Amino acid sequence: MPVVRSHWPVVGPGGVVSFTANGGTLVFVHPTDPALARVQVGIDAAVVADHHVTIRSTLSDGQVQLSRFHVPPTIAGLSRLGERLSVFPGVVAVAEPTSMTWLGLHVALQRAGCDLSLVGTRHSARLRGAISGKLKSDVIDADVLSLASDVFALSPLDPPLPAELALRRAVVRRGKLVIDGNRARRRLISLARWAFPDVWTAFAGSWPTAIAVLTRWPDLRALAAARRSSVTAVVAAHTRGVPGVAERAGAIRLAAAAWVEFWDGRLDLEALAWETAEHLRDITIASEQIERATTQAQRYWAGLYGDDPLLLSLPGMGPMTAPTIRAFLGDGTRFVSAKAAASYAGLTPSTWSSGTVVQPSRAITKEGPAVLRLAFYQAANGARRVDPQLAAYYQHLMVERGHCHTQATVAVARKLVERTWTVLTRGQPYQFRDATGQAVTRTVAKDQARHDHAVPDDVRARARARSAATHRSKLTK
Repeated sequence: MPVVRSHWPVVGPGGVVSFTANGGTLVFVHPTDPALARVQVGIDAAVVADHHVTIRSTLSDGQVQLSRFHVPPTIAGLSRLGERLSVFPGVVAVAEPTSMTWLGLHVALQRAGCDLSLVGTRHSARLRGAISGKLKSDVIDADVLSLASDVFALSPLDPPLPAELALRRAVVRRGKLVIDGNRARRRLISLARWAFPDVWTAFAGSWPTAIAVLTRWPDLRALAAARRSSVTAVVAAHTRGVPGVAERAGAIRLAAAAWVEFWDGRLDLEALAWETAEHLRDITIASEQIERATTQAQRYWAGLYGDDPLLLSLPGMGPMTAPTIRAFLGDGTRFVSAKAAASYAGLTPSTWSSGTVVQPSRAITKEGPAVLRLAFYQAANGARRVDPQLAAYYQHLMVERGHCHTQATVAVARKLVERTWTVLTRGQPYQFRDATGQAVTRTVAKDQARHDHAVPDDVRARARARSAATHRSKLTK
C-alpha cells in the first residue's frame, strides 16, 4: 500500500500521523487519538518574557481546536513545554530566530521527541499580514507561526556543533564591534568637520596622523601653542613616504591657531577638548575590543580548520573574512546549490511582480546574516583587484551598465559566494583563470586584473557624482 507524503511531518508507527491510501481517499490515523488528523505548533519565542505557544489540532472531520499556553524561558518552563508536546512525537514546531532562544527550545523539543523549524521574520510578517482583522500580539504571533506549514516547506533545525556555534558567535560579536567602532570614528569626524575643519583638512586624509595629533593635543589652544618641531615629529612618526612633513605640521598649527581666534568667546574650547578626548577614548576602546574578538574568532577558526588552505585559495579571502565565512557556510554541504548559498547570504536580487507587472533585478534581499554579507562584500572588493574574471565583470557593470562601486561590488560578492560554495563542496583549491577561461597563476591573474580590466577614472568620478546626487535628492522628498 503506497504512502502519501505531505509537507508536514509524516512518521510511521509511534509518530504523529500515518497516511494510507484507501480508494483515493486519505485516511488519517493518530497513534493515540484516531480523531486527530493533524497537529501544528507555533512558538512565539521571547528573551526576557514568556514563550507563547499555540497547538493547532485539526480533527478528521475538519474541526480545528486551539490550545494556547505560555512558559518561562527557564529549565522548569522548557521542561513543561516538552511535557505538553511529548504527546505529539515527531511534530515540528515553528518559531522565529529570536536571539539565541531557539537553541534552548530545540534542546527541549528534541528531548520530547519533537523538532523545531525556524521561519525568518520577513516570512512570518507575510503570514501575519495575510490574517485580516487581527492586530499584532504575542498570542496572534504564535497562532500565525502555527500556520507556517500551510505556506512554507519546513525543514527541521540542524544546529551547529558547539565549536561551530562558538565561532559563529565570536564573528557576530566582532561584526557588531566593528560597527560600533565605525560609529565612534564618524562621531569624531563629525565633530572635527564643524569645530575645526581646517585642522582636519591639514591632516591630508591620514587617519593615524589625526589620531596621534589629537590624542596629544586635544585642546586647540595647546595645539596652536605647541612647538613646530614637536608637531613635525608626531606627524613624521605616523606618515610614511609622504613629502612635505614639516609643511603639513606647520599647516596644522596655523589652522588650530585660526580656529582658536575664531571661537574666542563663542565656544568653550575646554569643553571641546574634553569632547574630543572622549571620542578618542571611545575609538581606542572599540579598537581593543575588536582586536580581542578577532583573536578569539581566529582561534576558533584555526581549531576547526587549521590553516584552511582551501578557503584561503579564493581571491579576497584572508584571516579577517575567512572565519566569518566558515562560521556560517561550514563545508558548504548544508546548501543544495551555489544559488542557495548566495540566497542564504542575502546577496540575491529580490523580485516583485503583480499581475502583468514584473520588476526583476531589484535590490538584494538582505535576508541572511549581516556579518556574513559584509564579509563577502569586503572579500569581493579585494577579489575584483586580483581575479581577471571578477575584475572584468566589475568593469562591465561600472562602464557598460552604469553601476556605482557599491552596486558592482555587491554583484561581484554574489558571484564570490557561488565560487566559494563550489570550492568548499568540491574540496579543490580555487583556480585563477583569465577572461577567456584559461588557467593562469595568481601573479599573472593579479597583473591582468589591474591592467586589462581597470575602470577609467572618469567613469568612477561620474558614478560618485551620480550617487551623491541621488542621496541629495532623497533629502528633498
